[in-house]
Amino acid sequence: MGESEFELVGFRTFFHEFLRVLYYVRSILLGLFLIITALGVLIARKENLSIWDGVYFAFISAYTVGYGDIVPTKALTKFLTAFILPLLGMIFTGIMVAAAMQAIARLYRMQGGRNE
Repeated sequence: MGESEFELVGFRTFFHEFLRVLYYVRSILLGLFLIITALGVLIARKENLSIWDGVYFAFISAYTVGYGDIVPTKALTKFLTAFILPLLGMIFTGIMVAAAMQAIARLYRMQGGRNE
């Protein structure tokens, strides 16, 4: 098997292609973002937090970071924090990773066609 002569791709080139791929899934990402935000508002109301603290807490929980500075006390918010938000965050993260891999694959195919 011969050696490939692929050139390194710069971050700017990758990022441009990544944004092109994200364009196709923008409605899914926006929907997930809005659902997480809405759940944050709900959590804020149930836990007597400010709206910003509720939204912050929702995103921290969705991405499974869990700083521990805000802790849910109500059954509904515990359920949302333990099951629903992490699931939404994993879907969001999975789409972002898949988009990055798709961008890399597209750049790889473009280079492969140019080098043959």
